[in-house]
Amino acid sequence: MRKARLFLLILGLFLVYGCEKTTFPAVPKRPQILVSVNVNDESVAFFDAKTGAALAEWKVKKPIQGAALLRDRRTLLLYGNELDGVYLYDIKTGKATQEWQTGKGIVHALVSNKGDAVFLADERQNAIRIFKENGQEAGKIAVGDKPLTLLQNDAGTLLYVIDFRNTKAYIIQVGKRRAVRTFSVPKFAVGGLLREKEGELWIGGHGSGNTVETNIHIYSASTGALVKTVKAPVMPVDFAETKEGIYVLSHGSSTLWKWDASGKLESSVIAGANPFAMIGANERLYIASYDSNEIYVVDGRTMKVIDRWKTGKGPFQLLMAEGE
Repeated sequence: MRKARLFLLILGLFLVYGCEKTTFPAVPKRPQILVSVNVNDESVAFFDAKTGAALAEWKVKKPIQGAALLRDRRTLLLYGNELDGVYLYDIKTGKATQEWQTGKGIVHALVSNKGDAVFLADERQNAIRIFKENGQEAGKIAVGDKPLTLLQNDAGTLLYVIDFRNTKAYIIQVGKRRAVRTFSVPKFAVGGLLREKEGELWIGGHGSGNTVETNIHIYSASTGALVKTVKAPVMPVDFAETKEGIYVLSHGSSTLWKWDASGKLESSVIAGANPFAMIGANERLYIASYDSNEIYVVDGRTMKVIDRWKTGKGPFQLLMAEGE
């Protein structure tokens, strides 16, 4: 009887260990790989960014909310506010490489443009936590009530943090590990675009209650002073800028808006169903259509929908990995 119990115990430990070490399918090499993080079925899907060919799908089976690519462009970091840590995988092999014990509360991750750190927005600690690539925590900066949107300048010396709840944004000097300026933003502000050369910070929003956000608020990137507002109904939540123009995605109206470099509105198109995220590359906009479980592909010049790719359930974030 004892031997039987011991055998079952060992078998159970083996199964648990085996589950923890399970690897995902390797992602085939391509010049550019579009990564779709799908929150409803807890999966990550990989596509050839040029052709739309499905390359691999990872059934993560964890409540993931987003991802980031480390500077090697092959290590994928997955996070979620109900996860006890963040999980790192090599997309070329599908193997787990690290697990950082952060505790619950991580709602955003941004890799430093310097490539030497990862900024994690922690809604439970109300802080931006700074981690080295080996998983060692290197610092913490207290901010707001729910830091959600993170942006940085090209040099990686300044970090812009937009709080979702307390109507504030913070300009953080990374080297000094402190906020050097705060300024007011609308409640439930989310999404942004830093136009460093123009000295502009574009901020979107969701709105609250019966009052939905219909405007983009444009601030001075140095002082935080409000410069102007621009109509983009309804709920502008994500931004991209390419050589073709400035693009804003309004998920309440499923509308993609386009401005030229001077800020003049050029055109718009309906793209997706309740879209939450987009990314610009290859003279295209890739849009995560949350309700239809698709990626819409829009020509950035003509603003025409040119393709639709099926992905997992509830696509919520898109990334671009550089392959070989």
